[in-house]
Amino acid sequence: MSVSDKKKIVAIMKKNCLHAYLATCEGKKPRVRPVTPIVSDDMSIWITCFAASRKVNQIKHNHKVCLAFVEQPNGNKSATVIGNAKIVTDLTEKKKVWKLAKFNLLEHFPKGPESKDFCLLKVVPDFIEWRNSWTSKLKVFKPK
Repeated sequence: MSVSDKKKIVAIMKKNCLHAYLATCEGKKPRVRPVTPIVSDDMSIWITCFAASRKVNQIKHNHKVCLAFVEQPNGNKSATVIGNAKIVTDLTEKKKVWKLAKFNLLEHFPKGPESKDFCLLKVVPDFIEWRNSWTSKLKVFKPK
């Protein structure tokens, strides 16, 4: 994959982080919900959530996830990440990602990243299916 394609994927994910949907499994049933991922230039993908949330419990039992970023209003550009979610407990990592958030995490976690309620998930892609427009061919990116 070219560097420009990787930059395009990151741009799609960053621009559409307010229109992202995370799928987990609860037993044999899929569960989808809107999330607001934090995407780094190096393609790291983070999701902040409550430690007691259903998604955290589901990931403890099955770490396989699908995360879809969809351009609004018509879905012209999209990136779908298929991979695994890891629960991050390292406080240094939590503080680093906390600073990257473009939204106010203190609204939900007034005690900051040290809060026992604050949970950080890292989505590690197996592959990413993406397109730059409705007319472009669906492409697949596989990280090294």
